[in-house]
Amino acid sequence: MRAAYLSGYGDQSVVAYGSLPEPAAQEHQVMVEVHAASINPVELAIRAGHYQQLMPLNFPHIPGFDISGVVLTAPVGSGFQRGDEVYARLPSHSAGAYAERVAITPALLARKPAGLTHYEAASLPTVALTTWQALRERARLQPGERLLIQAGAGGVGSIAIQLAKYLGAHVSATAGSANQALLRQLGADQAIDYSSQRFEDFGPYDVVYDAVCGALTERGIASLAPGGRYVGLVGLSDTSALMSIGLPEAIARAAAAGVQRYVDQAAARDGEFHGLLTRPDGAQLAELAALVEAGRLKPVLDRIYPLDQLAAAYSALAGGHTRGKIVIDISGQSGQGHAQ
Repeated sequence: MRAAYLSGYGDQSVVAYGSLPEPAAQEHQVMVEVHAASINPVELAIRAGHYQQLMPLNFPHIPGFDISGVVLTAPVGSGFQRGDEVYARLPSHSAGAYAERVAITPALLARKPAGLTHYEAASLPTVALTTWQALRERARLQPGERLLIQAGAGGVGSIAIQLAKYLGAHVSATAGSANQALLRQLGADQAIDYSSQRFEDFGPYDVVYDAVCGALTERGIASLAPGGRYVGLVGLSDTSALMSIGLPEAIARAAAAGVQRYVDQAAARDGEFHGLLTRPDGAQLAELAALVEAGRLKPVLDRIYPLDQLAAAYSALAGGHTRGKIVIDISGQSGQGHAQ
């Protein structure tokens, strides 16, 4: 099958394209013909080797977690059959989205939202599941609470604004000057131009949802109201998040030692610090599909790249300032770098 893959850990030079063996579906798995996939920032860190102690890769390795496609084969009783249009988030330990076919456990699959293209559906799983789990499970966001979303025009942020408004929050979101109108179109109550405004001036916040982190982490925690909750997505996995991917508690605590100072800073404000890892979940994807079909959630696409140009797509993502998600065309139906 055609696939884009990594030949080892490193920079763009390790991203390759060619023919690799098809996956072998186990008896309990569904085989999906992948039509589209989408890229996520964590893949750049995985490619660079930052996660090799937690998730060592065997090369050649097909990266990618988000897929949309059509069922080729499915076990009896799985709830799926040949021809079903589906979408999914693949497990962290078994990626493989950038290939023509992938085998997946039925519990991680959901039917593709009606009315969406495969490109649009492929853009959703990781960013929507990440936000759903962050806001509902970790931050326990309540109607009327004040929420700050960092990088509101990005892949995560553009979905987070919509889901937060569905959950009844008052939403402030940051973006550059060029994307202020987009923030409002997505439903933000307060659009903040990070080039000329300080997000702290619009707080305090009950919840801070941070897709940037780095130097913003401590500032975000300091902007919490008493009892507030901070959720960071970039390199800040806490003990609970690491245990969710199967690490024993002792190992997870040791691996999360670097975020303890943030835990302490939040606790000093009678608040909470959370570092998140996305959990694949077909049932939650079905909930999210229903929101799409009800008009409460709309994908935001930046560009579509063909499968043989995954390296170029990674470069675009690494450059920052994306507007929504970058999608990879597996089926060969789109044009290079097509903007949405």
